[in-house]
Amino acid sequence: SLTSLTSILTMSTGNPAQSRRRVQRAFKMRGLAVQAPALDAMLNVLQLENAQSSQDVLVAILDEIKERLMSSDRAGGGGGRGAGAGGGGDRIGGGSQQLVVTKSLLADVVADLSRDGGDVTDEALQLLDAFRTPRLAYDSMRKQFTLMTDRMEKRSLYAEAIRKVEMFAQRYALVQQRILKQDLFRPKLVAAGKSSSSKQGGGTHTLTPVESLLGRSGVKFLLGMVVQVEEGRYYLEDHTAQVPMDLSQASVLTDGFITENSIVLVEGEMMDGVLLVHRMGSPIIETRQDALDTIGLQNSDIFNSMSSLSELEKLKEQEIEHGEEGMFVILSDVHLDNPIVMEKLDTLLEGFQDMTPLPVFIFMGNFTSMPLSAARDGTKIMTGYFEELANIICKHRHVADEGRFVFVPGPNDPGMAAIMPRPPIPNYFTGALRTKVPHAVFTSNPCRIRYFSKELVFCRQDIVSKLRRNCLLAPREDVMNERSGSQRMIQHAVKSMLDQGHLCPLPMPFNPIYWQYDHALRLYPLPDAVVVGDRVEQYYETYAECDALNPGSFPNGFNFVVYRPLVEQDGTMKSDLEFSQIDD
Repeated sequence: SLTSLTSILTMSTGNPAQSRRRVQRAFKMRGLAVQAPALDAMLNVLQLENAQSSQDVLVAILDEIKERLMSSDRAGGGGGRGAGAGGGGDRIGGGSQQLVVTKSLLADVVADLSRDGGDVTDEALQLLDAFRTPRLAYDSMRKQFTLMTDRMEKRSLYAEAIRKVEMFAQRYALVQQRILKQDLFRPKLVAAGKSSSSKQGGGTHTLTPVESLLGRSGVKFLLGMVVQVEEGRYYLEDHTAQVPMDLSQASVLTDGFITENSIVLVEGEMMDGVLLVHRMGSPIIETRQDALDTIGLQNSDIFNSMSSLSELEKLKEQEIEHGEEGMFVILSDVHLDNPIVMEKLDTLLEGFQDMTPLPVFIFMGNFTSMPLSAARDGTKIMTGYFEELANIICKHRHVADEGRFVFVPGPNDPGMAAIMPRPPIPNYFTGALRTKVPHAVFTSNPCRIRYFSKELVFCRQDIVSKLRRNCLLAPREDVMNERSGSQRMIQHAVKSMLDQGHLCPLPMPFNPIYWQYDHALRLYPLPDAVVVGDRVEQYYETYAECDALNPGSFPNGFNFVVYRPLVEQDGTMKSDLEFSQIDD
């Protein structure tokens, strides 16, 4: 009983032998046999506590040990987490069938119970560079997903031409399997006399391969990629063939921009060897949870942080307990050559100096207002800018020592050519800052961050203007939508990225991509949030349970956003965003 256990825990600090016997007896009362080294370690832990708190500490440790050993026993006869996490416990023979507590298991339990919220939050953060991101591959024949790491396949920035074909084939395959799961395109068993129900809007549609169009009349539904085979003439291409399109009578059914290399659903009919398009729209979206259910945990854990369902459940428990402590302060176009910007950064950091825990600071490029690559002494100037930023950060000692800074390069920053994904800014320019600010990380564009079970994607590109310039058909008008013209363009851009499952659904000549790293730009399964640093006005959209946000250009009004992935609202954990500004 609790009363008898409490009496056992009332130890005499003046009699070590008696204390040892009483602690050993407390283990036995829980059905645990403790090894001598583990018992010595437990006594050392309790000596650090006063008489009253030592009782609570011992109860907490014993409860956690018993729970771990029982859980591992249920999972596989003692070979689960309790045994695996550092030597764990074993059963001993005899009628009592006691569980043995080892020193390594005790050390693991004490370490876990000693962690505070800050420790848990730090461990919950994980950054993934674009060039180390595993590739989710889909086999259309076997209908099987595989997570390919860089150890499983060789990748190169200068890949063979066949890799370009494979890149587009995988984009198409991932969208196709997504579409075929939708009720609208999933075949159903119906009576022969009811086959006409589809014409009345109550049935399903069949996707026709492009190669099957020849010699067949009537309106067909197709899924394909828009490609430009000849100058000014667009074709619809799938995994079987390609066919020229006549878009003169086409109407757009969905929000979003349709550009070259977009994957689209098409309704049309063959006329004199040309596909006359009646209607066209973006692929049907799929929520993150639906995609994960299809892919499975093993093939969706790109961070390699959740090896089993039990690990995922534990992560979500920690998420509920400590997730609200996490905060991301996000700025874009941090022009270090602008003295006013540097002054505002000083003010920003001063405002967070006394906060515990500190937020994660995400600084996106461009880091200069004009490219310095062709400037005289450009390299020396850029190095000086980062050193000056380091000095400003170091003025705020707590921020410099404990703050986490993530730097995402912009299109005009130093480095390799403007091909996506873009490598980090070279170390030559950032050595002083990395030396003075221990938790500063210079990463790729784009990059991904795991916060507990949430996945956040960060990318710097002017996607709205790029999509508008490359749009083939005027976006759909919606008279019921009360948003202004610029806000509607933002909506179209967000929907284009998420529907296409890609950060850059643009023509390759206009937006070059390293063929073997195209997967780092994909958004399937959808992340929990997509942060795109764009020069348009700030926005915050939620589509298919995915947050899409833009912090805005920092020099334009000194705007930034504070994003919290996990905030309790009405009894559930949701995200929250605050548009912020540094006043004059």
